Amino acid sequence: MRLDTLKGDYLRCGLTPEICKVLFNDWRKMPARSGLYSIWHGDTCIYVGQGSGRSGIRGRLKHHWNKAHGEFKTTAGRPNGTQDTAAWADGRKRADWVPNAWEVEFFECSSAVARTYLEGAMLLTLGPMCNDESFADRTAV
Repeated sequence: MRLDTLKGDYLRCGLTPEICKVLFNDWRKMPARSGLYSIWHGDTCIYVGQGSGRSGIRGRLKHHWNKAHGEFKTTAGRPNGTQDTAAWADGRKRADWVPNAWEVEFFECSSAVARTYLEGAMLLTLGPMCNDESFADRTAV
């Protein structure tokens, strides 16, 4: 698994996570629990993040699915809650942008402090395309 590259960071947090994998299109199968995740197209990291609260990881993946497919319409007169960002808009312009081929690696983690630390480690180590921080670093002049 690609998230195995963070073993030292897991140890620092006192974790031995079970890393799981699902297809991006199967985001509804994600757990409604707190944890961290990464979205992949082959060896290219698209996004990393953390989920918590009532909908956990699954709640976050719903918005990424909308962003990946450029769906920002309203449902029953209400916005779907997904905001488009420059990084996702830039990604959708790419010829190799194929969300149906993406995978999600994830693991559960109940500690808010560990999730915050590990999300930062994932940003630095994996260099995701669509996280605002990574995109800003890549496009800075």
